[in-house]
Amino acid sequence: MHAPIARYPGTMLNHVEMLYHPGERELAATFLRTLGCVVDTTAHPTYAFAFINPEDRDIVNNVLYLSEIRPEQLALEHALREALRADTTLAESLEGYREKRRTRPHGIPHFGIRYPSFAALEEVIARIESLEGNLRERIDGPIVLRPGDGQSMTDDLMQAFIATDIAFSGLGTLGQAIELQAQEIAGDVPKPKRSVVPTPAS
Repeated sequence: MHAPIARYPGTMLNHVEMLYHPGERELAATFLRTLGCVVDTTAHPTYAFAFINPEDRDIVNNVLYLSEIRPEQLALEHALREALRADTTLAESLEGYREKRRTRPHGIPHFGIRYPSFAALEEVIARIESLEGNLRERIDGPIVLRPGDGQSMTDDLMQAFIATDIAFSGLGTLGQAIELQAQEIAGDVPKPKRSVVPTPAS
């Protein structure tokens, strides 16, 4: 077994705070479990821990926090929804943003989750694609870039992009994009296909 991530001596990104709408705690937990996280909802009635690595359940490092949205943000989200109903230009701009996120996700704000192998990521993709009902309807994607695809950055890398408003870090009105990624590196570091790697149709 690898050393616990808390023993890692370097600087790293250690957590992401995610939110869920009132009444959707279990839906958000189910979403993160679909991504392969172990979710502990026993610690507190309004927040939970989602562990990226099931074998290292560190509540401080390599973890997603899942909290119920606070009244101040609920008020902001409500005001945004009212503005979107009243302002056609604003509504069209938001739909343009969402369309890019659905079809050409590069350049859209997101965070990434790394999986230990291409096979492990394929299992997660299959779980997402097999979802049904409200949970599936509220997940865009996955858009999958496998090694050998024309738009893949490198043959050492596999990427799958999804987006949802079930759990989000930021505004629920905008939704959350997430990159699911696996690396199988043949050499010391990933090698791009070209000296300058273009982003797909940004």
